[in-house]
Amino acid sequence: MRFGYSQNIHDLTKRRDYGELLDELRELAVICDRAGMDTFWLPEHHFSVWGRELIPNPILLAADLAARTERIRIGLAAAIVTFWHPLRVAEDIAMLDHLTGGRLELGVGRGNYGLEAQNLNPIADPNDQAMNIRVFEEAVAIIKLALGEERFSFKGEIYEFPAPGFKADRAHSIDDPAYVDPATKELIKLSIYPRARQKPLPPMWQVVNSIESIQHAARLDMGIIMWRPGVKSLKHRLTAYRDAVLAAHGRELGIGERTGILRDTFCAPSEQQAVEIAAEPMMGALNFSNWRGPSIYLDPGETLAPEEEARLKKHLPYEFVRDRCVMFGAPERIVAQVDELHRETGIEHVIFKCSWPGIDPARTRDSVRLLCQEALPALKAKFPQTRPAAAAAE
Repeated sequence: MRFGYSQNIHDLTKRRDYGELLDELRELAVICDRAGMDTFWLPEHHFSVWGRELIPNPILLAADLAARTERIRIGLAAAIVTFWHPLRVAEDIAMLDHLTGGRLELGVGRGNYGLEAQNLNPIADPNDQAMNIRVFEEAVAIIKLALGEERFSFKGEIYEFPAPGFKADRAHSIDDPAYVDPATKELIKLSIYPRARQKPLPPMWQVVNSIESIQHAARLDMGIIMWRPGVKSLKHRLTAYRDAVLAAHGRELGIGERTGILRDTFCAPSEQQAVEIAAEPMMGALNFSNWRGPSIYLDPGETLAPEEEARLKKHLPYEFVRDRCVMFGAPERIVAQVDELHRETGIEHVIFKCSWPGIDPARTRDSVRLLCQEALPALKAKFPQTRPAAAAAE
């Protein structure tokens, strides 16, 4: 197994100095690095009206963290590639892979919010799922080609590279037969520099929720990272992922292989103390994003009475999620929860999250330190890493 930590930047007051917020995140990354955490994950969001999600460029921030850490792998969870120009993001990712010394984990996403898409790339609006998926698939295909191939071309419904008809300009007299059509002299291949350091590509992940998105990630040959499913639902999802990989690529995976789960976690001397400190901000975050409703927390076949479902859609209490998808308590309780999670599912990667809008950053730091000092060594001893952590670097 591998263990990671996920951190966003948030400021509900929208008055704090952003440099201070960065310093707090940097400190957490260094704590995790020195303690032996395997990965540190960063999300991407834009135009946060409420101050809840304040990392617009995880690629740039990841480069900063790489310079301050030594061994921890830096993960994007996720770079919303539908909102970037695919060649520009491929160039940035390749550069980041070199700046991290080959420590990059590349998580990609399609985007959830129409606000972001409408102001960054309207054709990728997630309210039009079919078009959003087409943009995503083409972007991922281009990124893979650009990162891994010495020369590449792509022609899809949305993107075409090289741009058709280009022959020469002041700085580019095209005369290399590896790049031009010998009859028309048009440019038919491109290269980016540098390409990815890790060969053939950095480990790639898609952040997913539904069975359909899990199967989609499998067809694109990416690992999956999930967030909310309970153990029984997670087992169902992992089976769907394994079966989809086999159907798409003829490759058999063990249950849990190439899969990760993010868990809202707060480590304290006792569960009561964890709840007193962190339950309110954690539940505030879950309720803020409760637009999907309580169904995402339910076990397969589990149903709620209509009035109960309506009540929970308005407000989720801590008691509803406690035994489904959160880890609050003393280090030994968290170790036991991870142990059960792995025994039941075979999940390969557990990612902890100890920070939500409204929590005192010092409390988050205390939780991460206790998690790293007491829970992580026990987890590492119980679950020695048996599979390589990364693709080979140059």
